[in-house]
Amino acid sequence: MVVDQFQKVSDALPEALILVTDQLEIVSVNKAALEVFGCRADDVLGKRLPELTSNEEENLLAQSKMWLRSRKPIPATLKWSATAAGLGGWSCHGFLLEPAAVSGTGYAIIRCIAGKKPSKDFLDLNREYNKQKETLRKLQTSRDQLSAEHERAQVTLESIGDDVITTDENGTIEYLNPIAEMLTGWKNSESVGKGLLEVLNIINEVTREPAEDPVTLCLTEDRIVELANHTALINRTGIEYIIEDSAAPIRDRRGKVIGAVMVFRDVTEERLTQRQLRYLAQHDTLTTLNNRHYFEQELEKAVQLARRGNINFALLYLDLDQFKVINDTAGHSVGDELLREVAEIFSKRVRKSDVLARLGGDEFGVLLSDADSDTAKEVAAALVAEMQEYTFESQGVRYEISTSIGIATINNETSSSAEVLRLADIACYIAKRAGRNRYHVYAGDDTQEISAMGELKLATDIKQALSERRFILHYQPIKAIQLEEPTSHFEVLLRLKGDNGALISPAIFIPTAERFNLMAKIDMWVVTEAISVLAELQAAGRDVVFSINLSGTSLGDQALQDCIKSSMSQHELAGGSLIFEVTETAAVSVATLEQTTEFMQHLRSKGCKFSLDDFGTGFSSFAYLKYLPVDYVKIDGTFVRDILKDPVDQAMVRSINQISHSLGKKTVAEFVESKEILDQIKIIGVDYAQGYHLGKPEAEIALD
Repeated sequence: MVVDQFQKVSDALPEALILVTDQLEIVSVNKAALEVFGCRADDVLGKRLPELTSNEEENLLAQSKMWLRSRKPIPATLKWSATAAGLGGWSCHGFLLEPAAVSGTGYAIIRCIAGKKPSKDFLDLNREYNKQKETLRKLQTSRDQLSAEHERAQVTLESIGDDVITTDENGTIEYLNPIAEMLTGWKNSESVGKGLLEVLNIINEVTREPAEDPVTLCLTEDRIVELANHTALINRTGIEYIIEDSAAPIRDRRGKVIGAVMVFRDVTEERLTQRQLRYLAQHDTLTTLNNRHYFEQELEKAVQLARRGNINFALLYLDLDQFKVINDTAGHSVGDELLREVAEIFSKRVRKSDVLARLGGDEFGVLLSDADSDTAKEVAAALVAEMQEYTFESQGVRYEISTSIGIATINNETSSSAEVLRLADIACYIAKRAGRNRYHVYAGDDTQEISAMGELKLATDIKQALSERRFILHYQPIKAIQLEEPTSHFEVLLRLKGDNGALISPAIFIPTAERFNLMAKIDMWVVTEAISVLAELQAAGRDVVFSINLSGTSLGDQALQDCIKSSMSQHELAGGSLIFEVTETAAVSVATLEQTTEFMQHLRSKGCKFSLDDFGTGFSSFAYLKYLPVDYVKIDGTFVRDILKDPVDQAMVRSINQISHSLGKKTVAEFVESKEILDQIKIIGVDYAQGYHLGKPEAEIALD
């Protein structure tokens, strides 16, 4: 019955429609689809969708479940095979036609539209709808049958998720679909016969001036007209929405313009989210200053300009003296308040042309534009003096605060932004060693002095630790929270055993290892050791998955890739049991996107998977997420930790989770440190959780 009704209605429609069951079997196609396929119905009927596409069946089943839950079209990411070559480059959507009864079959419609602009399809559907109405009036003898066809055609039209307004050749409104009715506040019956701008009150959201009538423009110039950027719609009740899309002429079969179709959609939430993401991508949430990621981008631009010989810059690296004492004795909340006040002081002391940022903890950076060493000294002296006069008070206790500043100049001989940061860091270290509350300009012999301060010793200790096997692995559980599954997934974490037997945190030795180019060797040791442990566990019948971190300096390294392949060839590992974690900034910054993608694709072909770690801290890679072949997205713990009391963090977690799921990727929440946080992320729909509430890193693996 469902198939017959679909066939009768769909054959009259101009767009390609395919009827599939909940098991992906193709049970009907309309004439338009057969024309696109270039074949007979017998060639496709009875086949399953995976036979005509290169999509994995698991992926298609996951998509079909979404189609069968919504009458609103949902994008269908279909990669048509040679059999369906005619559909190449088409945009496809799926939506529910008939839900499955008990022990019955569910049906979904796949709608395929040429290109990304649905305007012509709206026109054809609207024209067919009116034709069906006229046919129903004339054919009294088959009223019941035609009534059902009319209803089916109307459901198809109104299932389209965009707002649609059609006009005659004079720009007078003829039709509003239900979505347009809701957004404008006008009923279709009220709007028919009115001019477009009487119903569609559109303005420029920036200037607040009335926007140009896109329908009049498209009819006058006989072309498709895109809405201008920053177009806002003020509906009948005064609510304002940001909209975007286009107006296009409607032509009859002879090509004569007989009207226009206006297709638009509400992008208010999307626009606000984009603005928020752009802000968070560049700012520190505590102080509202620029963050380290943005600062490093600006520093790189400065280095490139200086190398051309056009302009000189200077970098000031500021570190608060005795901040750790205040933070540890008075508490983190007091420390946070101190950082906010200090950030405000620094902001008042730098020029608008300079870049001020919080680099992390109690460290700040200032990039001085068009500045030589003397200018940098003047600014540094002023900042030191300002901090000398500043007294921080909290809960009746007064604290004296000072700052040590390291200065590095940037000219046409500067090699890289990383080198400038390193030199300024060294200069700051020397300023602290000289008594704090002062500044120091980096000089050529400072590197030798800094080596004597311990970092070179730590680098030597790291090398010895590699040869003496003093590195050890710890394992922290990652639990599935939407399904009741035993814990079998663990992140592999690295620890260094010092000379005295105490464990040294990666936060201490990793920066030194990166600075002395030791991370590639460390990564290869971790990979080799972890794969060996994983193979032993699996040989003992334990279904275990390991997530192994790769540093940014190793990502794309051929030697590491060879090490991974060599280790895997020595052991038989279950497919998908080896996951490599890379940070989002490393994935899009350390190597080119093409190099990163090639590195990932090559290892994925060997059965490995990838996870994007600390997601949400950079945001520049938000747009890259759909291109990176990762299987998991780890939501940065800074958003998860305060999810119960910070609505912005909760919105961020929800957005990252939704975007990741829409791209077919699983999500993992870090820093889950309480049952309340676990319950909240479970409600949001996050797939996995990791944190002290679920288990601390341990030297032994504890399986449920």
